[in-house]
Amino acid sequence: MSKNWKIVFNPFERYPERDLAIAGIIGLLLSILLFWWAKQTNDGVYHVSPRANVSLAGAITEAVVCTLLVGILLSGLGKAINPRTRVIDILNATLIHRIPLTLGILVLQLPFIKAAMDQIMQAVKGNRIETLPGSTLWISTVVSLLMLAFFVYAVVLLVNGFRTAVHARKAIHYVLFAAALILAEVIYRMLLYPLLLTF
Repeated sequence: MSKNWKIVFNPFERYPERDLAIAGIIGLLLSILLFWWAKQTNDGVYHVSPRANVSLAGAITEAVVCTLLVGILLSGLGKAINPRTRVIDILNATLIHRIPLTLGILVLQLPFIKAAMDQIMQAVKGNRIETLPGSTLWISTVVSLLMLAFFVYAVVLLVNGFRTAVHARKAIHYVLFAAALILAEVIYRMLLYPLLLTF
């Protein structure tokens, strides 16, 4: 892998923690404003749904809780694997990995994509999927693949950030990493998100 591509997929080895923290915090603030403006809600750590009545306080709370939950679980795991793991390094990885996910939400707000998605939703509700034009189906397919690419990129960033912070090398470390993300999703969806709906 060339040096430039390595930076794209693992910026944690190249940039100092201060720069990563600033980029991550800016990304978090932009995601909060975007979710509020687009009326989207994090009903899962890695799942987004429309929510017409989302408030700015709600968007802030969801973003912070999602970030801290993943950060806390991965920090605990990191400390268990390597006691010298620094919490700031895990938090930076958690913040940075949200940036591609935020870009995905931004792409979904493009007018022609939004129109295609609305058209599909109406067709599904009316049980008229066969009436959708081919162009709409193509847009849907391309957008789905793009969202998958953003998600995979986000996970790659988080894995590389975790590996760099913890010096994880063994297969069991990555199995536990995956288990921590699944646990984060369960805790957020089942316990935390219902409480956040009050904001």
